[in-house]
Amino acid sequence: MQKHFEQIEVELVSRIYKEFLVKFDGNKSEFARIALCSETTVRRVFRNEQRMTVDLLLRFCFALKIDVNEIFEGISILK
Repeated sequence: MQKHFEQIEVELVSRIYKEFLVKFDGNKSEFARIALCSETTVRRVFRNEQRMTVDLLLRFCFALKIDVNEIFEGISILK
């Protein structure tokens, strides 16, 4: 089960990263400023070096101006 959750997290980060590239053109400083976190946190999450908390997920969605439900679209928590 843990492996499944880790795969979901990797998929969520991937989806967020793709949106980030489109909406922020790779500008991690600006993204971090709007998401109210450090640029280091952004870099570490995108490199899968830091786990993403629910709070951080919500901040990233806010910065990207997308609903959290969009990020989870098509992902099944229960297998």
